[in-house]
Amino acid sequence: MGKFRAGIIGTGFGAKVHAPMMEHHEGFEVVAISSVSRGNVEEARKASGIENIYTDWRQMLEQEKLDLVVVASAVHLHKEMVAAAFEKGVHVVCEKPMALDVAETEEMISERDKAGRLGLINHEFRFLPARTKVKEIMESGKLGEIMHARYQCSFANYTGLISKPRGWLGQEEKGGGMLGAIGSHMTDALQWWMNSTFKEVFAQLPIHIPTQTDDHGNTEHRTADDAFQIIGSLENEATVTLELLSAARQTEHTWRLEVYGTEGTLVMLDDNKLLLSEGNSALQEVELAPALEAPSTMPQIAARYYNGFQRALDALHKTLVSGEKHPYLADFEHGHATQKVLDAVRTSAREGRKIEVN
Repeated sequence: MGKFRAGIIGTGFGAKVHAPMMEHHEGFEVVAISSVSRGNVEEARKASGIENIYTDWRQMLEQEKLDLVVVASAVHLHKEMVAAAFEKGVHVVCEKPMALDVAETEEMISERDKAGRLGLINHEFRFLPARTKVKEIMESGKLGEIMHARYQCSFANYTGLISKPRGWLGQEEKGGGMLGAIGSHMTDALQWWMNSTFKEVFAQLPIHIPTQTDDHGNTEHRTADDAFQIIGSLENEATVTLELLSAARQTEHTWRLEVYGTEGTLVMLDDNKLLLSEGNSALQEVELAPALEAPSTMPQIAARYYNGFQRALDALHKTLVSGEKHPYLADFEHGHATQKVLDAVRTSAREGRKIEVN
């Protein structure tokens, strides 16, 4: 069978990461990329290596014969673009978070069902060897019943926040904020690892760096969170704490996961080191599958994602060929379940109270 023909909407992450990743995979061919705001054409061409760049995403859908569309635009545009792609009868991979709210995710699921096509969410981090090993250990029962999970993420990005604009990522009304950008990954991972969903949350969404002024005196006012702290519980009765800080000067670990069960303890550091304790034994390092090495021809920004993204594309390709969804791929139902949590977190932060995740 020939390569699956993909069109990508978005000249940021779509052109810089999705396009090179797909072009370096034997099962896909990126036939076109479209900008959203009619800009960045030459930059997108240079970043992606794809010559066929549109300035109108609808025109791309109309004119190109595609098997798959990747929606990698600002979050507030996802619903419209996903619906238009399904109208053309193609499969869709949508960037996370899936949408602005659960009303939109419900509409997107309805459009997928009408089209009878695949609707997937790009949670490529699921395929990192450390994270798949966490899944295996939890499903094996080695930890017993899960009592508590502590999940933390810190970025040493203080300088970037005060010196560079965030664009739509700093605007709440456009779906910006670290809750959506990273909290969606963390929420999806916890629910996936535990085969359970959130029951309730209590949260706050700080904006530690609310403004940024450039050398010309232009000031960007930010309305979307650049940090979050969440306390919650899942339907399996496990309690959880999730925390992210993006305005750190320095940080020892970017990612840290701790899972405490009745029979053992698990610790994951920076998605590349896993420690396990069974019973009262000391934590011992767990062997992981070797990391995949990115081709030398791949742009550096894309190469950083290769270890998980390549494996995710393998799973996607197998799914498209066989018609059977790979069990580790996140679908629209997973995106919808995550959206329920994000919506509840925002309500909790706004109203200052515990919120049930309906």
